[in-house]
Amino acid sequence: MVTNADPAPWERCLTVIARPEPSLSSRVRAAALGACAGAAIEYFLDPVCGRSRRARVSDKARRLTRRVQGGAGVLRRDLTNRARGAVARVRYRFHGRHADDRVLHERIRAELGRHVSHPHAVDVEVADGFVVLSGDVLEKESGRARRAVARIPGVKAVRALWRVHVDPAGVPQLQGGKPREPLFELRQRHWSPTARFVTGSAALAAWVVSRRLHGPIQAAVRVGCVALLARAAANLPLRQLIGFPAGGRDAFLIQDEICVAAPVDEVWPVVSDYERFTEFIPRILEVRRHPDGTSDWVLQGPGGVPVRFTAIETERVEGRTLSLRVIGRRAANTAMVQLIPVDPGRSRIQVRISYLPAAGAVGRAIASLFGTDPARELRAGLTRLRSGIEERARSGAATAATGWNTDPR
Repeated sequence: MVTNADPAPWERCLTVIARPEPSLSSRVRAAALGACAGAAIEYFLDPVCGRSRRARVSDKARRLTRRVQGGAGVLRRDLTNRARGAVARVRYRFHGRHADDRVLHERIRAELGRHVSHPHAVDVEVADGFVVLSGDVLEKESGRARRAVARIPGVKAVRALWRVHVDPAGVPQLQGGKPREPLFELRQRHWSPTARFVTGSAALAAWVVSRRLHGPIQAAVRVGCVALLARAAANLPLRQLIGFPAGGRDAFLIQDEICVAAPVDEVWPVVSDYERFTEFIPRILEVRRHPDGTSDWVLQGPGGVPVRFTAIETERVEGRTLSLRVIGRRAANTAMVQLIPVDPGRSRIQVRISYLPAAGAVGRAIASLFGTDPARELRAGLTRLRSGIEERARSGAATAATGWNTDPR
């Protein structure tokens, strides 16, 4: 007997599903994504500059595609060569012990070149697999080099009779040279394609595994994954990627040159007076020189934000060279202009700029996306500089030929 109080069978199968309220982080994330999408739409659909911006992004996408295809080919060749090298090393370990003294001597010389900063200061004698090392060597390299020679297949024993020096001072054979200490590949400044591929794959795998973690541990693992992925993709040290702490080795280098149809004595007054750079490079808003050799600069940064800094002349050779260096935290920012006479009526202007962008390589990539490319602007500035100097030279030639001043100034 079924009463009205008892629920119907179909009512017993109904389950009320309550839609959860979105959390605050989800709302903030949605708002941020919406703002970014709106800014991107406004940037690329601008009626004045939108077409050129879309074309620029399209060109960069095609360039990135070509670079990825080229990188895949380089990775394939690197993996193939490493596999061949691994097979050769295994074969060398088994068959390399049967080598005559002449071959063994060459192997030892090659191995010393990897561990000793002055390999030519070391004499090697080999007799039936027994090695005698003599000559001069630094103390910090002696033990490492001896152990490396002892590991060479075919070497039966090593006797070190060389003279060990703590300080190379007073030893002509140990002057100059570079320290040659083997460095693990991931500690090197630039990684091989295989190391980048393996590290990036490991970072992706760690990101997937981190889904099982929670709280600060998950955040720390994912931050490390992002850092490794960025390091492997850019093939640049992390400090150069983020721009902190910055040093001279982390600076980016751009250089260019151009020929001008004017002699050096007509080009130098324009090049050396860098207050006139505002006439040729629109991004330079103002330059003020001071009697003590310093100068105040105002540049237009990304987004139109002015960037101010003070520079000082570090070298000035009249008619030849002008060098500037930024004073302050980013002292690695330097610029050098050189004039080289080509013939009596032509000169070559060479410009070399070393700079540290804000936020490192990441900031440089973002600025490039928004149209700030220092290399392209340097080329455009040199082109304007050449046009101005050559026009000035033609105007002066016309004045000298006619006797009339054709310059309206």
